[in-house]
Amino acid sequence: MMLRVVASLAILVSGLMAGSAYAHPALQASNPGQDATVPPPKEVRLTFSENVIPKFSGLTIKDSRGALIQTESPSIDPNDKRQLVVPIVKSLSAGIYDVEWHAVSADTHKVKGHFSFKVSQ
Repeated sequence: MMLRVVASLAILVSGLMAGSAYAHPALQASNPGQDATVPPPKEVRLTFSENVIPKFSGLTIKDSRGALIQTESPSIDPNDKRQLVVPIVKSLSAGIYDVEWHAVSADTHKVKGHFSFKVSQ
């Protein structure tokens, strides 16, 4: 009987450990959103499923010619540590912009992705 209890606990613990080992932050939303047409944004805001570390997270924005758009250092929204906020230095002109992002969660998992948005004027 004791062996059966120990075996059951071992299976339960290994299942819990495996579940947490594969958890990664997932991008839940962005502002501007994927393929959205927006007025010139002052920032890009990414919302993840977990808290992220701004020191190890960030993004690059490029215009349709591939020119890099200047941004400020990423920070976390003080009211929601799942939101990475990256201010844009200069107003964006009309056109399509590509965003390449990367994020490291509080448990050190790294993810990356890409989306585009359009600025209208």
